[in-house]
Amino acid sequence: MAQAPPTPPPMSATELRDEARDSILTSSAESSDPSTSSNSSGSAEPPQLPAVQDIYQQVFPQLSDLAEQKNFIAITNIAEHHDLNGSNDKSYSRLLLIAPLVLAYMVLDDLTPAQHALARLPENVSSHPLSHALAALLVSASERKYENTYARAQELFQMSQQSDFPDSRLGKTVGLLVNDFLDEFRKNTFTLVSRAFACLHITEAQKLLGLGRKEVLAIANSNHWQFDAASGILRPLNASLPLVATKPSM
Repeated sequence: MAQAPPTPPPMSATELRDEARDSILTSSAESSDPSTSSNSSGSAEPPQLPAVQDIYQQVFPQLSDLAEQKNFIAITNIAEHHDLNGSNDKSYSRLLLIAPLVLAYMVLDDLTPAQHALARLPENVSSHPLSHALAALLVSASERKYENTYARAQELFQMSQQSDFPDSRLGKTVGLLVNDFLDEFRKNTFTLVSRAFACLHITEAQKLLGLGRKEVLAIANSNHWQFDAASGILRPLNASLPLVATKPSM
């Protein structure tokens, strides 16, 4: 008899949620099956709610709390330890550790270990849409493709806020960390701009920072840059370089 083709792994948020639910129900049914119970009295007991979570589900609430506290180093330390020592590395719940881990590294501008964290995922987990979105953002940030970075970050944020996202608390945590990453990415970008540009047109600054004119001028002012409205040029107040709008190599 010909065998049916194998069932593909869950890809959508709804499928992931359903798989997790079915897994829990299966575990509960097995644990309450009289044929597998050590109780030989033959008396039927009501099924118990599953009490055991995998290590990723157990650790995630701590990572979520640390994200709210903006303790990014603690997130990387705890998530790395449990991800490297987890026993069920092909579980989709592993993303509860990987997503905060990768984003915390990105907030810290430590991109190499973020790449390693994604690279060690098994194929079924790395093919999940959340893994794809994290990888796309990481590639853009690593290559300093500014406009792409802001676009990928917005896509990941929007994904995390959807009603069918697998875990609402994970969605909140991802959203927080994406915003923290963007804040730090813009700070680092402005620092690079300050070192590399003698002056900069306002439209170019908007592209580099992924912000509107008003927000860019506020950042420039807080960093002691002046703006010439007639020419649209930004330059540091204490600049001793000639007024040449030259792009740096980035």
